[in-house]
Amino acid sequence: MKKFEDLNKGDQIKADLYSRPNAMNGKYRTGQIFELDNLAEIKDNDIFLLETLKVRADSADKIIAEAEAQGKDTSDINIMKELGEKINALGKPIHRSESIMTAIMNTIQLMITYGIVAGVWGLVFKKSFLVFGLYGAIAGLLISLLFVAPVVAFQRTKERIKDISFGAGSMLVTPAIYIGIVGLESV
Repeated sequence: MKKFEDLNKGDQIKADLYSRPNAMNGKYRTGQIFELDNLAEIKDNDIFLLETLKVRADSADKIIAEAEAQGKDTSDINIMKELGEKINALGKPIHRSESIMTAIMNTIQLMITYGIVAGVWGLVFKKSFLVFGLYGAIAGLLISLLFVAPVVAFQRTKERIKDISFGAGSMLVTPAIYIGIVGLESV
């Protein structure tokens, strides 16, 4: 028989999730808590998703304990479904590749926007649109790699990714567009 320490990281997380009282007594399944009701479908090497589910299980355990402290009967199916909706509203866990692809798309958006804006200013100064555009694209790439992509890539829910992408777009893309418009008026 294997010891807990001998298991790989994915198996350790799954063992932790399976051994929780709320998993063993069926509350995760009754509440239809996303992904926690059927861990068998998740691969052991998907550590990012498993760690996200561990955080989800911690939240679920806390919410269930609070409901029990308030005197709610968590063995009632309807109450567990209500709690499951509350827990699932925290956000759907995603696969890491989805957050990485969003980070790449944000980087491309910044590169294109900054490239066009810098190219317009190249025309204002009667220089090459392409050379200034290349400098702008490089600036967009550097800004994204330093400030946007790492933050987006490590988010664990779609809602957080949307919020951070919107914030990055508002702070970094919108002012660049206004600067480009000022440049167009100067041409």
